[in-house]
Amino acid sequence: MRRFLLLISCLMLNAGVCQAETADTDKAQKAMSVSRKQLEAVVSDSSFFSEKPAVFHPQCDNPRLLEKVKARIEQYYQQQKQTSIIDERRQVLMLKKLKTFTPVDVQNFPPQENYAVADRLIDIKINEGVKAQDLSLCKSSGEREIYLLIYPQNNFYTIEIINFPGQADSKNFTTVYD
Repeated sequence: MRRFLLLISCLMLNAGVCQAETADTDKAQKAMSVSRKQLEAVVSDSSFFSEKPAVFHPQCDNPRLLEKVKARIEQYYQQQKQTSIIDERRQVLMLKKLKTFTPVDVQNFPPQENYAVADRLIDIKINEGVKAQDLSLCKSSGEREIYLLIYPQNNFYTIEIINFPGQADSKNFTTVYD
């Protein structure tokens, strides 16, 4: 459109002056196309965004991992106040017994061991596209088997607490390892 208006004004004015202006616009357009090509050359596959999280993948015996899990459970207990002394004591004992987690092989996890964990493993692989090698599964050592499913999400690791008493849906019972 600008070029059309420039040509119309050239017809009305002196042709010599207009030729210089059209040459300037051609130079400007060429400079813009060169700068666009240079800008496209700047974009590369190795940009600042990375598929891997910024933190290391936590292991089952990581003390910071255990601290984050206990903090999430304590937060849940504060939201779900118990009225009986027996239930309060059960909560305290649950936190006290959560001392260690041992790794469990995700590839060879038998569904008969815990159907909720097996279902969540299948769900996260299929629906969320997390690869099996990026998953970790930890099992608590105690009478109540609590599982931690660790997987990358955005720029951190999400830890799902599975098979926790009172939590039917582990997708909502998570903490972040960042």
